[in-house]
This record gives sequence, structure tokens and C-alpha cells, in this order.
Amino acid sequence: MTSVEGIAAAGSAIQQSQTQNQVDIAVAKKTLDAQKQQGDAAVQLIESAARISKSPGTGNLINTSG
Repeated sequence: MTSVEGIAAAGSAIQQSQTQNQVDIAVAKKTLDAQKQQGDAAVQLIESAARISKSPGTGNLINTSG
């Protein structure tokens, strides 16, 4: 391999590495966004449960007659 070919191969490897890094970052951002949405949904669920449990008379009786 000549020095020109070596330089070209190194440049290609660097470009490929940079592209892979960009892809990895994009995937990590999407994963983080999905986890944030799941966390927000969990917080809303907990807040809803807290509001229901504070309602007078809620949860005190069970309807067993169908």
C-alpha cells in the first residue's frame, strides 16, 4: 500500500467512525426521549391515583352485587 492509499484509507476510516458516532448519538437521544415519555406517563398515573384517593367516599365501598 502506498502512502497515498494509506492516507485515503485513514481518511475513510475517520469518516466512517464519525458517521457511526452520529448514528449512536441519534439512537441515544431517541432512547432518552422514549424513557422521558414513559417517566412522564408514570408521574401522571401516580398523580391521578393521588387525586382519586383524596376524593371523599372513593374507595370506601365495594359493589359486590354486580
